[in-house]
Amino acid sequence: METRVIVADNARARIFASHSTLFKLEEVEGFVHTQARLSNRELVSDASGRSTDRGDTYDAPTSPKEHEERTFAHMLGQHLKDMHNRQHFESLVLVAPPKFLGMLHGELPKPLGKLVARTLDKDLTTCSVEEIIDHILV
Repeated sequence: METRVIVADNARARIFASHSTLFKLEEVEGFVHTQARLSNRELVSDASGRSTDRGDTYDAPTSPKEHEERTFAHMLGQHLKDMHNRQHFESLVLVAPPKFLGMLHGELPKPLGKLVARTLDKDLTTCSVEEIIDHILV
């Protein structure tokens, strides 16, 4: 059974393939979302904005940094959906800090969410493959 292990934080993701056992992982892809590493000040334009929206709806304020984090989670969710549609895996293991893990899980379509075999709420993006395996197998 083919498993993909996703090790991510709000700005970086590493995707590993596991063929039949989690004792051996092969890094097959990596993504970096540099905008999520920027501060709110760096993400906001210094030009004054105008809004033509006169609606009475209220959206809870979202910081530019959180917006970029959600954008990255959405991009990863779409990529995983595309990979699954091409039959690259039968199960998923998600590893990410708690906040981003929730964002990523929320971006997975329901059928793909059902393939999540395990989650681990830790930031292991800078760990070696051996360290990642040790954390997953505990």
